Amino acid sequence: MSGKAGRWLVFAVVSAVVFGLDQLAKWLVVQNLALGESWVPVPAIADVIRVTRSYNTGAAFGMFPMGSNVIVVLAFITVAVFLWMVPTLPPNAWLSRVGIALTTGGALSNAVDRLRFDHVVDYVHVQLTPTFANISNFADHAITVGVILLLIDQWLHAPEHAESEAATTAVEEDVLAESFPDDGPSVPPAAVDSTGR
Repeated sequence: MSGKAGRWLVFAVVSAVVFGLDQLAKWLVVQNLALGESWVPVPAIADVIRVTRSYNTGAAFGMFPMGSNVIVVLAFITVAVFLWMVPTLPPNAWLSRVGIALTTGGALSNAVDRLRFDHVVDYVHVQLTPTFANISNFADHAITVGVILLLIDQWLHAPEHAESEAATTAVEEDVLAESFPDDGPSVPPAAVDSTGR
């Protein structure tokens, strides 16, 4: 398998796994829980994490609650940009590749919900304090982790980018120096008197 095919395979598999797991979880939640109903898979942590069926018309983690249609368009634009980016990434940019795949799978799963139900199905209920809780889904968390991986990869490769830019600048300066050699200031020839003096 060529390197390019391997990169596309990683992208496709990670995106498909995120999409499939999130859609499966949402289907199970919708089939088994009424809206607002909770299920406690691990009683020991029930006060912190449980499964609660909810819905969200906004962005991840309940942000921008009235922006469903705009968010669908932005999701597909983001996926299109990522598909364009995948073959342009350097071979060692594995974190970026996985980050893009996680974000793509999550964005597509939430976009499918919006197209089917006009909202996103949420189920991961986290109660941090008695007055602060959030209900999200696996797709939201995949998007968050994907963005973090992209930022980490950019930070890790920042020195390489700086060296590459410095090398490019040095080459450009060498080319300019060869094209326009500095032979010192040109001095016009001395004027010759018509009498020969």
